[in-house]
Amino acid sequence: MAFQMAIVGLNKVGGSIGLALGAFPDQLTCVGYDEDPRIARAAAKQGAITKSFLTLHQCVRESRVIILACPLDDICENLELITEHAPKGSVVIDTSSNKTQVAAWAKTLLREDIYFTGWTLALNPEHLHGPELGLDAARADLFADSLIGINDPPGTPEAVLTLNIDLVSLLGAKPYLVDSIEADGLIAMGHQLPRLTALALLLATVDSSGWYEARKLAGPDYAQATLPILNIGEREDLGLSMRLNKGNLLRLIDDLSTALGRIRHYLENEDDQALLDEMDHAINQRLLWLEQRKKQIWDEPDQSDTIGYERPSFLGEWLDSKLKKRKDK
Repeated sequence: MAFQMAIVGLNKVGGSIGLALGAFPDQLTCVGYDEDPRIARAAAKQGAITKSFLTLHQCVRESRVIILACPLDDICENLELITEHAPKGSVVIDTSSNKTQVAAWAKTLLREDIYFTGWTLALNPEHLHGPELGLDAARADLFADSLIGINDPPGTPEAVLTLNIDLVSLLGAKPYLVDSIEADGLIAMGHQLPRLTALALLLATVDSSGWYEARKLAGPDYAQATLPILNIGEREDLGLSMRLNKGNLLRLIDDLSTALGRIRHYLENEDDQALLDEMDHAINQRLLWLEQRKKQIWDEPDQSDTIGYERPSFLGEWLDSKLKKRKDK
């Protein structure tokens, strides 16, 4: 028997999860909620969800799994509504860009009989260069052939971890375990630093005296380099994700400043060979990264935390039975 899953936030992430999991109607049914009813209706029309709700409490009250794909600054309010209306034993999965802080919020706000976990998402390498945003960018294979980190708080029942592994596998991704502190560091380097760099680039140019003329000729490089600022995870409290992860970002800003300082030194001193060597190294490392992402081959000395990928053969009511057995012991 299929169980109901609620997707809260029908953006690129939420819509893609719904499209992927919609391929398994015998195992689960995806319903959804979005602050914008028009987006929710569009998600239902696209097949990302089977039904949209006008209120969050209606969406979650019969849902055994609740996936948060909403803006970071909406999470606390949504957790409060979930704890009031979600059924006993339900599992909340967070997909935001701040794992430690959101886990702390969940520990404070959720009832003890609601389980919380987090996903650290990585995209299918075929979609890394896609500039699209919002529900229109949702793809059923957005997370296929990628890794998704599972961030389970200490004490999480094994049944919840198994559920996570099964769901991640249904997305076509390979699950692996990562703690929230490590995840925040990885997110800072791979996601938030590019957004911060885009912010700095915009601030350095749009208020410059030369921008009036430069804007007429700014091309694809400028457009692509500044695009990450549009991928912020907040709806109104802009910069919240950066502020919550400031320890990691401050260290990365120092590293970025050091790299820019080296480049400035090479230019100022006309050290052409040093600049050439740096550029050659950077280009080679980018090509290597893309090749590794496509082939999913990583030169990691220790793979002990990697969970093997297996297509699950069941979902549904097994979570209830496993949690009940755990309680009866």
